[in-house]
Amino acid sequence: MTDLAHMAVPGLEPSITEGSNALPELVSLLIASGDLFYEWDLDSDSITWTGDLIGSLRINSPDSLGSGDSFLNRIHPKDLPHRMICLSRHLERADVFDHEYRVRDDAGQFVWIQERAIAAKHPGGQPSRLTGVIRNIDARKKSEEEVSFLSNHDALTGQYNRLRLRETLEHVIARSLLSKQQGGLLLVGIDKLNAVSDVYGEETADAIVLTAARRIEASLRVGDVVGRVGFDRFAIVGSNCDRDRLADVANRFLAVLRETPISTPAGTMTITASIGISVFPTDASTAREVVSHADNALRAARRLGCDCYLDYADVPEHSRTERPELVIAEQVKQALKENRFKLALQPVVSAVTGDVIFYEGLARMIDPEGNAIAAGGFVPVIEQMGLMRLIDRKVLDLGLDALERNPDMNLSINLSGMTAVDPVWLRTLDERLHGRRDLASRLILEITETVALDDVDEASRFVSSLRNFGCRVALDDFGAGFTSFRHLRALNVAIVKIDGSFIRDITNSPENLLFVRTLVNLAKGIGLQCVAEWVETAEEAELLKAEGVDMLQGWHCGKPEINPDWLN
Repeated sequence: MTDLAHMAVPGLEPSITEGSNALPELVSLLIASGDLFYEWDLDSDSITWTGDLIGSLRINSPDSLGSGDSFLNRIHPKDLPHRMICLSRHLERADVFDHEYRVRDDAGQFVWIQERAIAAKHPGGQPSRLTGVIRNIDARKKSEEEVSFLSNHDALTGQYNRLRLRETLEHVIARSLLSKQQGGLLLVGIDKLNAVSDVYGEETADAIVLTAARRIEASLRVGDVVGRVGFDRFAIVGSNCDRDRLADVANRFLAVLRETPISTPAGTMTITASIGISVFPTDASTAREVVSHADNALRAARRLGCDCYLDYADVPEHSRTERPELVIAEQVKQALKENRFKLALQPVVSAVTGDVIFYEGLARMIDPEGNAIAAGGFVPVIEQMGLMRLIDRKVLDLGLDALERNPDMNLSINLSGMTAVDPVWLRTLDERLHGRRDLASRLILEITETVALDDVDEASRFVSSLRNFGCRVALDDFGAGFTSFRHLRALNVAIVKIDGSFIRDITNSPENLLFVRTLVNLAKGIGLQCVAEWVETAEEAELLKAEGVDMLQGWHCGKPEINPDWLN
């Protein structure tokens, strides 16, 4: 439909004189298009309407709009002054009169309209008549408002989105610098939401997100701002609060989230969260740094387990991944060149006897001062820099060397997603294992479930190649992507390692216990051995044993050790 702002009405120019008439054909055309045509006699203040008054303005009787005063009384009080200014400029300077505003309907609601009009004048120059066209633009305005809302808010929760929250954070930081008062960012991550979504569906995950959003909103202080900044993440910007106060806020949020089970389409569930805290301007004075610190603290909190918080100030230096990527990459390259990579061996024991079945070799980078840096301190950056293949090749060499020196040991090592498509790594393994079936039979290669599910066919071919060498293959982080029965059969692995996040607090979490039981039954259904990771207590070990888990791994069974006494 032609926009009124670009529509000229033949015969109705600002210089029109008293007695001129609009073309009947044009008026009919306007009415047919759904527009409303009017003539307003300014001398008598009477208005004549032609068209669908009900459809355009939701007003039933033309008599209720028979005068100019009655029409002006229906214009939204905030819009009336602007409309009068626009009309005055048209009358005084012959500016185009084209204006959008709201008019009250018979139900008391407001309708958005666009009005374009032209004034006719007496021979002496005084305005005598206003002839115009009104178009209902309510649908367009609502659409524009929705687009504007969604550009600043999360569609599910209605909270600020990432962009709007970043703007708010920048404003609060600037204000804190001027007032010399502290504030903070709390990054809240709902625990295991990805797994819930994979197992029970997006509708259940959405129900959890909505409940979390409402509980967080209900516990906010005056002045705090919350937004949803990711699938499972919320961020709270708090002003005028120090580190201790932020810790209190974090504890309150954790309690609020866990306090009452929630109803979802999949049944009643209890939710927990992990929180990372960043204080400004003490720890950082820019939004980018504050967000980075909070993200690091959240990641570190999740490594500690569910339902806890961590302040960035308490994150170990070697775990702070916001250091420049190039610096970390150089450190890794130098450590590889100087043979400063080691394997920390952690036992995996029988759930029944407690005997060691095999060890997992965990990569550790030794810094120039002799400190061991866990993989979490450098792997995320190395993966982004595309250097993970170098680490995988080094770990393979270290693992095979250990197996050669210790003929009674079985060892597992982890492979990154890149290695699954790395022909150089596969050739290296082939060369090292050629004619050494005894060595291959003691080597277990672990691939993560999420990597395997990314391309099941490719992963299946890779697993088949490893099995042809005589190696066993384990599916790590089992449950994080919830592999189906069909996928497990296609992958043809020998061992599944249940993701540790489902083991943590399993003695107090019926949901975790049910989930682990499902995973064990799924694996047992096709004869796979199950390992439970992150086993921390004897009570957890007994419970997992009763559920049919074959092997256990965690600090209860043994901590990772570099160069243990028995290792040759």
